[in-house]
Amino acid sequence: MAMKLTGPKAFALTLLVVASHIVVPSLGAVVPTVQAAFITGSSAYQAVSPQRLADTRPEEGSFGYTVVSAQVVRVQVAGRAGVPANASAAVLTVTGVNTTAPGYVTVYPSGTNLPTASNVNFDGAGQVMANMVTVKLGVDGAVDVYMQRPMDVAVDVSGAYVPVDGNVQNGNVRSGRLVTLASGAFRVLDTRDRGEGVAGTATEYVDVSTAGVPADAVAVVVNLTATTTGRGFWTAFPLGEMRPNASNLNIDQPGQTRAGQAIVLLSGVAAFNVYSQGGGHLIVDVAGWFTGDTAALTTDGLFLPSNPTRLVDSRSSFVMPTWGGSTLEFPVYGPTGQVSAVAVNVTGTESMNVGFVTAFPSGVSRPKASNLNVDNWDQTIANHAIVRASTRGISLYTQHGLHLIADLNGWYLGPPSAAVLPPPINPFYGPATARGLNVFNIGLSTDVGTGTNLDAVANLGIAATWNGAAQLATPGNIVLFGHRTTHGGPFRFINNVPIGGIISLIGDDGHSYNYMVVRQDVTVPNFNVINNIGVRSGLATVQLVACTPPGSVRFRHVTTARLISVT
Repeated sequence: MAMKLTGPKAFALTLLVVASHIVVPSLGAVVPTVQAAFITGSSAYQAVSPQRLADTRPEEGSFGYTVVSAQVVRVQVAGRAGVPANASAAVLTVTGVNTTAPGYVTVYPSGTNLPTASNVNFDGAGQVMANMVTVKLGVDGAVDVYMQRPMDVAVDVSGAYVPVDGNVQNGNVRSGRLVTLASGAFRVLDTRDRGEGVAGTATEYVDVSTAGVPADAVAVVVNLTATTTGRGFWTAFPLGEMRPNASNLNIDQPGQTRAGQAIVLLSGVAAFNVYSQGGGHLIVDVAGWFTGDTAALTTDGLFLPSNPTRLVDSRSSFVMPTWGGSTLEFPVYGPTGQVSAVAVNVTGTESMNVGFVTAFPSGVSRPKASNLNVDNWDQTIANHAIVRASTRGISLYTQHGLHLIADLNGWYLGPPSAAVLPPPINPFYGPATARGLNVFNIGLSTDVGTGTNLDAVANLGIAATWNGAAQLATPGNIVLFGHRTTHGGPFRFINNVPIGGIISLIGDDGHSYNYMVVRQDVTVPNFNVINNIGVRSGLATVQLVACTPPGSVRFRHVTTARLISVT
């Protein structure tokens, strides 16, 4: 697993599974929409031009950090690169490179204990991954960067939060307050709509005024998604400035889909540039902006930093990943009635299929936007999200199913949105037993039978379970045996099912449990050898097994598939 997954929670959260929906703990009565009261430690955002603070790679000079231990380096943030010496928190982009194994990176206030949280996640060696990080600064104005596995990291700064003096105008300020959209987000650009992406080594002009961003905003909060890409990096930067030595997205394999949030400095126009090294399609969703000098005097939108805190982890409530089409909603705590938005890190893991995750206020319609994109099965990936909150908290929608984790980094003051829609009723499947088998690629449709004598069941011309009842909607490997040349030969052509083809098991609950073929093998006729292939292929798998070569019992042909959806 590529992240910190266990440990004590700073806040208790119980998700009760009742029949087919999640019951969320009550947050009390609807909060009146009044100006937030000043809270000591509230901070205003101050944008800085993106600049690299630290890089542990020897070939880059190994600069800007001190070694705390074999796995932790400390990076001074306050007082450097335009960050005020009294900053309470910072906005960083942290990139992991030269990765050696699956693992994660956690960024947290210097001198504090390593929290149960993560910021950047890696599925394997050689990956290059970046993520925006909102992090509270330690008492010395620094952050600690923990690397679970040996790797190098680069740390870029793009902004800071500076405490507001509550004795001046009762803490009311004009500039540096976050304004979020009631809908949660608004899509301002999708180059797929015009049929032409961004060319390699080219710069795209992005107009955000259509989302309501005023010309005097100091910065805009966007989620950048690159898809159908070439290898390389993407960098968002202000108009009229040179492209900085920094990045927001990193693509390490052609064709990937990657998302990254960014707070982009504006320069008197509600627009900015995005540079693409390798080219591809670009999608830009606006979540909000930080006010300028002509905005109203108020405390709404000031930031209250928090130590990294895990808010929700679906693995603690569900053995299987949350099904596709599910919406997981949860409270965000913070000052009662004064949380208009939150800064969270959203992580998806054990993904069932490619798809997206959208974060939005609970109890409102889900916007046409995304925060996290999955481009492979069994992937672990994270993205920072500044999300508007409602009186019930925030929600995470998964298109095609995966486990969801959210780690809090701070709250933005102000009235939350009113939750006007009822709590979601999510898909719920199982327990169920397989009764039928369909493999449309080879025209196979047959029953599934169980019994103490494998051959006797298979001799009926159907698929026989080799390992007991074929239990669906639960972790485990289902092994089905069938004949190739006798008794109707139902498994005659299982070797022709393509990688990516679909095997469907029909449950006694009437649903189709759909599995994607991930490998074809020829192996010895040993159950443990065959079963281990399935166990290594996913959380919930099915295998079709038959003698091979056809007419011989010397070997077994094994078609292995993993669960991706239920219909």
